[in-house]
Formats: sequence, C-alpha cells, structure tokens
Amino acid sequence: MGVTYGNKAIKVYTKTKHFKSGNTYNAKMYGVIEGPVHMMLKYFPKEFQFIRHESKRSLRPPKK
Repeated sequence: MGVTYGNKAIKVYTKTKHFKSGNTYNAKMYGVIEGPVHMMLKYFPKEFQFIRHESKRSLRPPKK
C-alpha cells in the first residue's frame, strides 16, 4: 500500500512492470505519484515546478 501526504488524494507507491527478454521476464520497479495536479502543485510546489498547469477557470473567457 502507498503513503498519503497532507491530503488523502495524493498517493505515493511503487509499481512493478515485467519485461520479457529472451525466455525470462525481468522485473522493473517504478515510483508512482497519483493525485489531482492542482493538489500536487499546492502541497509540493518545489517538487512539481516542472509541470505547467492551467486551471479551467483561467482558460474561460471573461464574463461580460
């Protein structure tokens, strides 16, 4: 099971993928961060500064 940070919506866990090479399968482990982008940017701004994210509100035309 993964670890939750700050809010229950952000989950950090590992995932194993198997790749076939010849007659054997090699396991490769990946780190996974799962959750809504706006929450990840809110709670971990330094770690996710590589993400460029625009909210729907900023994309809407202004009211007039």
